[in-house]
Amino acid sequence: MRARFFAAAFAALFMLPAFAQERRVYESDEFGPIGRGEGWARRFAHSMVDGFLGSEYYVEDTPEEETVIMSIDKGDENSVKVTRKHYGPGHTPDAYIGLNVLAGPNSMNPAPGLPQRTGKGFEWSLSLGQWGYHMSRNVGVNTAVYLTRSRYWLTRDSYLDWDGHWNLSLMNGEYDGRDVRQGYLRYWSFRVPFCLEFCSSSKRGPFLAFGPELEYRFGDVSKVRLSNGEKCKVTGDLNMNPLAVNALVRVGINNFGVIARYSFTELFQSSGPVECYPIMIGISTSF
Repeated sequence: MRARFFAAAFAALFMLPAFAQERRVYESDEFGPIGRGEGWARRFAHSMVDGFLGSEYYVEDTPEEETVIMSIDKGDENSVKVTRKHYGPGHTPDAYIGLNVLAGPNSMNPAPGLPQRTGKGFEWSLSLGQWGYHMSRNVGVNTAVYLTRSRYWLTRDSYLDWDGHWNLSLMNGEYDGRDVRQGYLRYWSFRVPFCLEFCSSSKRGPFLAFGPELEYRFGDVSKVRLSNGEKCKVTGDLNMNPLAVNALVRVGINNFGVIARYSFTELFQSSGPVECYPIMIGISTSF
């Protein structure tokens, strides 16, 4: 519980500046798209961030009618230092959905010791906040905080449960004296990718982004669907590795793209009941 509390607190602190910066009043700067307006919640977040950073951001129209981001240094009241900023989330998606599978070690195929229904497992994710910086018209860095729900379906009557020695085991046949039609496991996670992005000078052009991703997993559960259609919770603790490091790749055009992820961290601790690593490929979009 303590680890989950600190993870939630970290995510909240990270999301505040990202939430404030993601959709400001401005729409673009000379290096690409920036944001799409803001409501009262973002104005409140802006005032909080301005107080923390000791600077404030505003929009100014140049004679060329370009929108630029400026920063005022409030440290010295007698002198005002104005600098140009190039913030913006780039092509960071607002949401994505994809198919996933638990692969074996050094493989892209389903783990042999964990029978899964290929193409049945899926996950969806929503952005809670985004942040980025344009280093040039074609190169930038960006990050975000995502809330993700992942589910993996097992084949036939298989499911995961604890045995008498507090080890996670693969079971099949019956649960609580009733026939099992299918089992599945599910968990939630916070994900924070750090991507280097290469893109076209036009915001509607192609882009490629890749980089590492940090993940915190929680809310893991094993469930079964019985032969009568009823769903039952088997266990609420799958002995998962709560922290993970992943590799992420995004490629697309304009606001649509393909996203792929590979986790370098095992899903279960102590390789039990089987050594496996989450893999996902899906589609992404910005609203």
